[in-house]
This record gives sequence, C-alpha cells and structure tokens, in this order.
Amino acid sequence: MAWGPDANTEDELEKLAAVRAYFEQHFPGAVIRNSYDAARLAQIYQIDVDASGDFRDAIVLTEFLEEHPAGNLGKMLASWRLAEHLRTAKTVTVTTWGLEE
Repeated sequence: MAWGPDANTEDELEKLAAVRAYFEQHFPGAVIRNSYDAARLAQIYQIDVDASGDFRDAIVLTEFLEEHPAGNLGKMLASWRLAEHLRTAKTVTVTTWGLEE
C-alpha cells in the first residue's frame, strides 16, 4: 500500500519501485518487503539479507518520496550510501535531508 489520499497512483508506484530496485541492486538475493506505516508517515522496507531472520529496516519518509522524482531516488540513496549504513545499523531512516541511524 502506498501513501496519500489516492493510494497507488502511477507516480507513487514508480517511486516505490525505484526504491525497491535500489535495494535489489545492493542486496541481491535478499527478501524485501515493504508496507506503509501511517503512524510514521513512512514506507517501511524490511530487508531479510540472508533468509536467517537478520532483518534490516529502511524507514523512508513519504516527505522524501514526495519531494523527488522517481528517476532520482536511486541516485540519491546511493550518494547517501544507504546500503552501507544498513549493513552496520539495524534501522536507518531516510529523510529529506539525509539518513538517520
């Protein structure tokens, strides 16, 4: 489920797919689940790195998703080195201004 009053618009789906593609590229073979958390106003990506239950959570605030076009999301996440942060931290929050562990 996406966010906003018109959940699952074409734009939202493209942005969710762009973030998922980033995780698939940086965590090949990982099981990736995502869901919307209305309380946090965020899309939660849960990454099961090796199917052992060793999860990493990326909390992607909808404000970040809304501010950037789908084509830029992967580049921004790569420039902020989100995958590297997730390898050392269990949870990372993606905000408009950067990453928070």
